[in-house]
Amino acid sequence: MLENHRERVLVGLSITATPEKGELIEIIEPNASSIPDRMAAIAEAAARGLRAYAMLCPLLPGIANLPEQIDELVKFAVDCKAEEIFVEPVNPRGSGLRLCQEALEHWGYEAEAEAIGKIRKRQNWSRYVANLLTNVQQSIRRHSDIAKLRFLLYPSYLLDEDEARIREEDAGVIWLGKNAQKSLDA
Repeated sequence: MLENHRERVLVGLSITATPEKGELIEIIEPNASSIPDRMAAIAEAAARGLRAYAMLCPLLPGIANLPEQIDELVKFAVDCKAEEIFVEPVNPRGSGLRLCQEALEHWGYEAEAEAIGKIRKRQNWSRYVANLLTNVQQSIRRHSDIAKLRFLLYPSYLLDEDEARIREEDAGVIWLGKNAQKSLDA
């Protein structure tokens, strides 16, 4: 019985979109549980009195980066009494973005595929990250406590102007990688 060990159990699953976008997520995460199933599992854990965290990542453009989508996900985390809310932009390296774009195109989701395709360029990815952070910070401030935010960010791919913008207001940002030291010097 997990309830007998509440202090030692922390439950969380990656939530990559709102339930309305579940069909898209099934295309790009074909072997993962559905978004409603993931949300139900976290909600059940919270209802059983278990500690929970939210892992909202990656929040992809065209799928889960709009303010109203972020609000819905943050409110869900708050309803589940999440101790921490982790958010991460999609990693621009490797073939992941290209494969997501191709899968969405194959199934006829042209607008979403185009949004993914745009951030394959560094300038667009950098802006996406800066805007995503702003939207997440605003949502968490409206619905929770900014101290719960853990926005995981590798800055090496950011453009200088976007990195400067983020460092000016980096509440909740966890700077990762070899450039993380800059946050201590800034």
